[in-house]
Amino acid sequence: SPDSFSRQGAALRRRQQEEKEQTDDMPSSHVNKQRQEAKEDRRSAFDQEKKNVKEAKEDPRKEAIEEKQGVKTFRAARLPIVLCHGFSGFDSLGTNPDFRFDYWYGVREALDEIGANVHTARVPPFAGVQHRAEALRDYIERAVPHGSELNLIGHSMGGLDCRYMISHLQSPHFKVRSLTTLGTPHRGSPFADYVMSDIVGRARLETFWTLLGLVGIERGAAENLTTYYLNNDFNPNTPDQPGVSYFSYGASFQPGFFSRFRFPWQVIMDREGPNDGLVSVKSAQWGTYIRTIPNADHMDLMNWVNALAWSRARFPWILGGSSHDPEGRPKGAFETDNDDDDEEDRNSPREEPALFNAIELYLEISEMLHEHGL
Repeated sequence: SPDSFSRQGAALRRRQQEEKEQTDDMPSSHVNKQRQEAKEDRRSAFDQEKKNVKEAKEDPRKEAIEEKQGVKTFRAARLPIVLCHGFSGFDSLGTNPDFRFDYWYGVREALDEIGANVHTARVPPFAGVQHRAEALRDYIERAVPHGSELNLIGHSMGGLDCRYMISHLQSPHFKVRSLTTLGTPHRGSPFADYVMSDIVGRARLETFWTLLGLVGIERGAAENLTTYYLNNDFNPNTPDQPGVSYFSYGASFQPGFFSRFRFPWQVIMDREGPNDGLVSVKSAQWGTYIRTIPNADHMDLMNWVNALAWSRARFPWILGGSSHDPEGRPKGAFETDNDDDDEEDRNSPREEPALFNAIELYLEISEMLHEHGL
């Protein structure tokens, strides 16, 4: 914990000072030996603290499998699941397990815990939908046995990749039985329109595409997210396929003052209403719409609810983002009321809104798929 780290650091600094005072009159070989031993002790202390942090159960992202009802209340999907990331996404970064960063933080582990068979796909992060869909099909053909039937779960642009693959790139190697999308812009994102028309400007679009190409971003990667492309090109030519069940989730939140999504949220709110900061609830709906997830932004949906996000529970009106009330602050914060009759109510404890738990969301999806025989 932070307190134990602080105490350990203070103890080590005192020990270093004592070592320095003791070595003034010692032979250099003995001094070097002591310094090496001290270095090893510090490394051992650090390794132990790192282990303690790793094994700690204070991380709220793990709440779903620590709650009293237990993870066993959720059932595993009957068919294997493939998690499909969005634009600029990945499966994981880094090879060292202690410092690796996963796109689906803790999601695969939670699904594994209930017995689900899970694969995390990796496609070109900055390519257009067609190229990403081709890479997705290639990945699945390598990852699963011939003849497999699958459930796909796509976040954001990953949902479009899945739809394209299902409709246009059917494989003799596997069969998709369901697609569940989370925060996927099935009808495009008004913020993508805003970037194209208001920020870049139509007169400078060709130059913009050229510059994107120089840094490895395909033209289609941005164009494929506009409302015009999705509604006039992609959707009419990418029909749902018989034998495939389509489910979808949307999300909405009210950004705090310093929220990373405050500006795009407002752009989308003005044009399409409630949204997760990049995709509106309206655009996220496809097939059987399950529900709108409250208090979650676009990044929260794949469990990027890090320490900063969780500290919003205490200071949401400052840090912004999700997991807070509609005014972006904890209930009761900065409230003024001159009615003396309400003094007792103002001074009484107030229940804070529940934080969004992405782990529980994916366990819920697994349960839903199981219910549908998938």
